[in-house]
Parts: sequence; structure tokens; C-alpha cells
Amino acid sequence: MRDRYNTARLDREPDCPFCRIIHDGAPAQIVHEWSDALAIVPRSGGCTDGHLLVLPRRHVADFTTDPVVSATVQMRAAELAQQLGGQWNYLTSCGPDATQTVFHLHGHLVPRTADDGLALPWTHPAREQEPAR
Repeated sequence: MRDRYNTARLDREPDCPFCRIIHDGAPAQIVHEWSDALAIVPRSGGCTDGHLLVLPRRHVADFTTDPVVSATVQMRAAELAQQLGGQWNYLTSCGPDATQTVFHLHGHLVPRTADDGLALPWTHPAREQEPAR
């Protein structure tokens, strides 16, 4: 089954900004490196202090393209979050309607504090909240 996923990814995509960081040395603030992934600071600085992106070294468009690579990226994010300590959100997107803007799989590792002002959990403004079960 794994071979089916291996054919869906490329080592690199020339027009991908994350591939340029990984393979061509484009500028980035690299926080941690593994043989299969790396963690960088988002160019924008992120949505909270300490926000990081965890990227696979192979070009994979999104988390649905190759579940093995997706699992590896999440594992690396979990290792890094454990090493750094604290409380975190781990988020990823698939497609423009889901807010994906760079089409190279990446996980957002977002540190959280009680007063960070980031509005999560998500709620749908037009729906009433159902009571927790």
C-alpha cells in the first residue's frame, strides 16, 4: 500500500517556496532539522509568539496526498512541542477553501497561553452551539 503513496510525491517542486527553502537554501529561520522534516518560523512571524511550521523534506501538496508523510510531519511536530514544553495547537489545511496558501504540506505548531487572544475553538457564527455530550 505504501508504494501507492510514494508515486504521488516528488522530491521537490521548482515553484514551491518551501522546496526552495529545503533544497535551494532560500532564506528561512530554521528552528529544528530532522532527516525527513524541518521546522521554521513563518515569514510573517505567525499568529502567536513561537508559531512554527513543520515541513516534510519531500514535496507533498497537502495532508491527503501521502498519509505516511503526513504522519511523519505530525510526529515531528509532536516531538518538537514536547521538547519545547507548553500547550499547543497543531493545524494543517488542504486546499484554498480550507485556508491553504502554500501547496506543500506543512503543520502549524502554535503555542498557546490563556491570554494570547487567538480565537479557538472554531465556532460557526450562524449556528447555535450544541451542548457537549
